Amino acid sequence: MALVYEEHPPPANLAPWIACFWQIAGGSAEDSPVSHRVLPDGCADLLFDIDSIRCIRGTSAELVGPMSNAQVFALRGAINLLGVRLRPGAVGAFAGIPADRLLDTTVPIAELPSSLRVNVAELADRDDFSGQSKILIDACRAQLAELSQPDQVVWQALTRWANPERSEFPTVTVLTRDLGISERALERRFVAQVGLTPVHYRRLARFRSMLRLHARGIRDWAVLAATTGFSDQSHLTRDCRAFSGLTPTQWAATQVGSAGFLQDGEVTTL
Repeated sequence: MALVYEEHPPPANLAPWIACFWQIAGGSAEDSPVSHRVLPDGCADLLFDIDSIRCIRGTSAELVGPMSNAQVFALRGAINLLGVRLRPGAVGAFAGIPADRLLDTTVPIAELPSSLRVNVAELADRDDFSGQSKILIDACRAQLAELSQPDQVVWQALTRWANPERSEFPTVTVLTRDLGISERALERRFVAQVGLTPVHYRRLARFRSMLRLHARGIRDWAVLAATTGFSDQSHLTRDCRAFSGLTPTQWAATQVGSAGFLQDGEVTTL
């Protein structure tokens, strides 16, 4: 049985914090798992394993922090995962935990603010993604009532590095000059909200822009490098290896057929 990925956009009042509500459902043979390479995208995800909840086994609900590099997961048997994808910069305030403490790690949902401790049994009782999304939306709205607006300095920095149609990716020095803040002050606030340093995130944003343009049909690596602000094709190759563990050609081969769902290609963030 094939795996199917589906996502719902958030309501307008949650959009500054949440990129989407998503589901992966389906399955594969126990002796023939589907290997899925998840690339870093600056996001964090609330993750609910519905089958584990129903069978009372394993970890059923957790917060997956931002990743610094790719991770490969073997999906086997029946798969039914729900997720809330928090935008880059949202996890620190939204989950009440500094983002740098969440980098490349997970936290059980029991350790999150009480409004985010979703009733997982109620989630498992619903068979439709729409009904499950409503439960998650209500929990996120309850948490939103406790929050102020996202850090505007961090938000402006994220915005400057988020446009895939523009080859300009300003350096941290240029960006901090434009924002009227010191590099040290930006790094302190950025790491607390995003988990990555501004330098690391800038590289990631440039890499993600390349992925999106490749998904839209641009196949010339030299053109992609020039369009997304890399110094040359070799520079693109080095960063592709660093973030995905693959060369650009190897990564492109994984996008053939049904591979590449979830966070690759036409992503909802960055």
